[in-house]
Amino acid sequence: MVAGASRGWPRSCRGDASMRFLDLLRSVRFVVGGRLRALLTLLGVMIGSGSIVVLASLLRSGEAALLRASQEATESDLVQVRREEANARDRKRTRRELSRDDARALRASGGIRGFDAQSESTKRTEAHASDKKTSITLVSATPAARSLYRLELARGRFFVDADLERRARVCILGHEVWQKLFGDRGFAGFEADELPRILVEGHTWTVIGVLVNRPIFGSTDSTDIWNRKVLVPETTYDAILSPNHAVNRIYVRRTDTAEVTTPLSTLRSIVSSTLLRRHLGVKNFKIEDDESSSQDRLILSVVELLLLSTSLMALLVGGINIMNIMLVTVTERTREIGIRRAVGAPRRAILAQFLLEAAAVSSIGGAFGVLGGVGISWLLAQVMTQVVGRWDHHVEPWSIGLGLGLALVTGVIFGFYPAWRAARLDPIEALRIE
Repeated sequence: MVAGASRGWPRSCRGDASMRFLDLLRSVRFVVGGRLRALLTLLGVMIGSGSIVVLASLLRSGEAALLRASQEATESDLVQVRREEANARDRKRTRRELSRDDARALRASGGIRGFDAQSESTKRTEAHASDKKTSITLVSATPAARSLYRLELARGRFFVDADLERRARVCILGHEVWQKLFGDRGFAGFEADELPRILVEGHTWTVIGVLVNRPIFGSTDSTDIWNRKVLVPETTYDAILSPNHAVNRIYVRRTDTAEVTTPLSTLRSIVSSTLLRRHLGVKNFKIEDDESSSQDRLILSVVELLLLSTSLMALLVGGINIMNIMLVTVTERTREIGIRRAVGAPRRAILAQFLLEAAAVSSIGGAFGVLGGVGISWLLAQVMTQVVGRWDHHVEPWSIGLGLGLALVTGVIFGFYPAWRAARLDPIEALRIE
């Protein structure tokens, strides 16, 4: 009888609920048995906990990729004002158009202290270089535009204050504009200090920088995407193309050093009242809210919930598998349970033994699943980088904790019934089992 008992408890036939670590490992080894049995036992938990890590990583990386691919400024603390026709009743009234002066007035407003206002003018036109040409959108910009639009340079430099002060005729090209106008030339001109030049609106512009490729998901013929834009200094744009300083948009956002907590609804009201006063009571502008970005976040949240629910279903299947294996284990170890009960082990000790075994088995599956999830997410990041462009590898710490925690909880919940059944075995009947 002692030999039969030693398979599960070689050192612990003592009637208390304590359990040595080595004894626990031997018990777990007995539960999972051979390689195939171990794989089948742990597979569901591994898939469930691993998929939580993989899906959290994909969602985080996908959100970052969508943000980089966005062709507009979409920060959550950003208020956008765009030019719009006044209603029919106000069209004959004296009014002012949206302009750089509006942006300066908003910057100087005491009601929005801690916020910065930037204006944007655009014009669809063509760019020429030698015998090549391409359609573009010409955009006025300042040094602050780089952070506003999350722009990255592939080569060259961005605008500096000196470019605006001297109204320099310099420009920064989108990736596709550079490819169409200069193609195989690559960036040789930047290394040789022979900066290339383009012709736009009858004026020659020196190219000082090229933006990194900023692809979109899908296809479009519009020149409003960054790959087809050309940026020029704001002051130069006004001097050549917009002497009345009219603008298409104004962006108001919190500065990096701001420590204010003004709600966006309050900020919109301040912006609206300031512009109405400047435009002589005529509302020929529109303040855009963040409905689109809110909808994007809602969609991502719903997708995240659905995918994580799938992971929970995998953990449920894994828990059922653990329950099944533990029931089989209880049957196989009936004589061992009878011996332990015969020498004085209380029911709570038997219950604790099998609960700990189930929890240990599921935790091991969760650990392997999390490690596998980290590896798979890294592999998928490499594949997505080749397919859609830059795709950063992110591992969310909360997903690791959630995967391990749910695996442990799954083992305890689904291991309780087999453990309870083992604890309720009659020792006399258990010892009669051959």
